[in-house]
Amino acid sequence: MVKCEHFKIHELVDRYTFNKFGEEAWQFFNPIALIALDGVREFFHKQIIVIDWFWGGEFQYRGLRPIYCTEGATYSQHRFGDAFDGDIEGVTAKEARQAILENQDHELLKHITCIEADVNWLHFDCRNIAERIKILNP
Repeated sequence: MVKCEHFKIHELVDRYTFNKFGEEAWQFFNPIALIALDGVREFFHKQIIVIDWFWGGEFQYRGLRPIYCTEGATYSQHRFGDAFDGDIEGVTAKEARQAILENQDHELLKHITCIEADVNWLHFDCRNIAERIKILNP
Protein backbone atom coordinates (compact mmCIF):
# COMPACT_ATOMS: atom_id res chain seq x y z
CA MET A 1 0.00 0.00 0.00
CA VAL A 2 1.36 3.40 -0.99
CA LYS A 3 1.23 6.10 1.69
CA CYS A 4 2.52 9.66 1.72
CA GLU A 5 5.80 10.39 3.39
CA HIS A 6 4.86 13.95 4.35
CA PHE A 7 1.14 13.61 5.16
CA LYS A 8 -0.98 11.66 7.60
CA ILE A 9 -4.22 10.13 6.37
CA HIS A 10 -6.35 12.55 8.46
CA GLU A 11 -4.84 15.38 6.37
CA LEU A 12 -6.29 13.89 3.18
CA VAL A 13 -9.75 12.50 4.02
CA ASP A 14 -12.90 13.80 5.71
CA ARG A 15 -13.79 13.05 9.32
CA TYR A 16 -16.31 10.30 8.53
CA THR A 17 -13.95 8.43 6.21
CA PHE A 18 -11.13 8.72 8.75
CA ASN A 19 -13.32 7.46 11.61
CA LYS A 20 -14.66 4.56 9.55
CA PHE A 21 -11.45 3.42 7.83
CA GLY A 22 -8.50 5.00 9.67
CA GLU A 23 -5.19 4.01 8.05
CA GLU A 24 -7.06 1.78 5.58
CA ALA A 25 -8.35 4.96 3.87
CA TRP A 26 -5.06 5.08 1.92
CA GLN A 27 -6.65 2.47 -0.33
CA PHE A 28 -8.98 5.08 -1.83
CA PHE A 29 -6.16 7.09 -3.42
CA ASN A 30 -4.41 6.67 -6.72
CA PRO A 31 -0.81 5.85 -5.71
CA ILE A 32 0.50 8.21 -8.41
CA ALA A 33 -1.48 11.10 -6.87
CA LEU A 34 0.08 10.39 -3.47
CA ILE A 35 3.54 10.37 -5.01
CA ALA A 36 2.71 13.66 -6.75
CA LEU A 37 1.52 15.23 -3.48
CA ASP A 38 4.75 14.29 -1.73
CA GLY A 39 6.59 15.61 -4.79
CA VAL A 40 4.92 19.02 -4.53
CA ARG A 41 5.79 19.14 -0.82
CA GLU A 42 9.44 18.31 -1.55
CA PHE A 43 9.68 20.66 -4.54
CA PHE A 44 8.52 23.70 -2.58
CA HIS A 45 10.13 22.67 0.74
CA LYS A 46 7.06 24.12 2.49
CA GLN A 47 4.16 22.82 4.52
CA ILE A 48 0.98 22.20 2.52
CA ILE A 49 -2.46 22.26 4.12
CA VAL A 50 -4.95 20.05 2.30
CA ILE A 51 -7.47 19.10 5.02
CA ASP A 52 -7.48 20.62 8.51
CA TRP A 53 -10.67 19.39 10.24
CA PHE A 54 -8.50 17.30 12.59
CA TRP A 55 -7.21 20.54 14.18
CA GLY A 56 -10.59 22.28 14.19
CA GLY A 57 -10.27 23.81 10.72
CA GLU A 58 -12.91 24.18 8.04
CA PHE A 59 -11.45 22.03 5.24
CA GLN A 60 -12.75 18.50 4.87
CA TYR A 61 -13.10 17.80 1.16
CA ARG A 62 -9.93 19.13 -0.48
CA GLY A 63 -8.45 15.64 -0.78
CA LEU A 64 -10.70 12.63 -1.24
CA ARG A 65 -14.36 13.50 -1.81
CA PRO A 66 -16.49 10.53 -0.79
CA ILE A 67 -19.69 9.52 -2.59
CA TYR A 68 -21.94 11.40 -0.14
CA CYS A 69 -20.05 14.71 -0.57
CA THR A 70 -22.00 17.34 -2.49
CA GLU A 71 -19.05 19.68 -3.13
CA GLY A 72 -17.57 19.91 -6.60
CA ALA A 73 -18.38 18.26 -9.90
CA THR A 74 -19.84 14.78 -10.23
CA TYR A 75 -16.75 13.52 -12.03
CA SER A 76 -14.21 15.55 -10.06
CA GLN A 77 -10.83 13.86 -9.83
CA HIS A 78 -11.16 14.28 -6.05
CA ARG A 79 -13.84 11.55 -6.15
CA PHE A 80 -11.32 9.14 -7.66
CA GLY A 81 -8.60 9.90 -5.11
CA ASP A 82 -6.64 11.57 -7.88
CA ALA A 83 -6.67 15.28 -6.91
CA PHE A 84 -5.71 17.65 -4.12
CA ASP A 85 -6.45 21.26 -3.27
CA GLY A 86 -3.99 22.87 -0.94
CA ASP A 87 -2.38 25.99 0.43
CA ILE A 88 1.40 26.12 0.39
CA GLU A 89 2.92 28.05 3.28
CA GLY A 90 4.32 31.36 2.04
CA VAL A 91 3.52 30.67 -1.63
CA THR A 92 0.47 32.05 -3.43
CA ALA A 93 -1.59 29.75 -5.62
CA LYS A 94 -0.58 31.80 -8.66
CA GLU A 95 3.12 31.45 -7.77
CA ALA A 96 2.70 27.71 -7.22
CA ARG A 97 0.97 27.20 -10.58
CA GLN A 98 3.65 29.22 -12.36
CA ALA A 99 6.44 27.23 -10.71
CA ILE A 100 4.79 23.92 -11.61
CA LEU A 101 4.32 24.96 -15.24
CA GLU A 102 7.90 26.24 -15.50
CA ASN A 103 9.28 23.05 -13.92
CA GLN A 104 6.80 20.49 -15.18
CA ASP A 105 9.55 18.09 -16.28
CA HIS A 106 11.18 18.14 -12.83
CA GLU A 107 11.30 14.64 -11.33
CA LEU A 108 9.16 15.73 -8.35
CA LEU A 109 6.41 17.27 -10.54
CA LYS A 110 6.30 14.87 -13.48
CA HIS A 111 3.07 13.13 -12.42
CA ILE A 112 0.92 16.29 -12.41
CA THR A 113 -1.28 16.38 -15.51
CA CYS A 114 -3.79 19.08 -14.60
CA ILE A 115 -3.97 22.30 -12.60
CA GLU A 116 -6.83 24.71 -12.04
CA ALA A 117 -6.36 28.39 -12.93
CA ASP A 118 -7.78 31.48 -11.27
CA VAL A 119 -8.51 30.04 -7.82
CA ASN A 120 -6.82 31.08 -4.58
CA TRP A 121 -5.61 27.56 -3.76
CA LEU A 122 -3.47 25.10 -5.67
CA HIS A 123 -5.50 22.38 -7.35
CA PHE A 124 -3.59 19.64 -9.11
CA ASP A 125 -4.46 16.18 -10.26
CA CYS A 126 -3.00 13.21 -12.07
CA ARG A 127 -5.79 12.30 -14.48
CA ASN A 128 -4.97 10.01 -17.37
CA ILE A 129 -4.76 12.43 -20.31
CA ALA A 130 -2.46 12.92 -23.28
CA GLU A 131 -1.65 16.56 -22.50
CA ARG A 132 1.37 17.22 -20.33
CA ILE A 133 -0.43 19.73 -18.09
CA LYS A 134 -4.00 20.72 -18.82
CA ILE A 135 -5.14 24.02 -17.32
CA LEU A 136 -8.75 24.05 -16.11
CA ASN A 137 -10.73 27.26 -15.82
CA PRO A 138 -13.45 27.11 -13.15
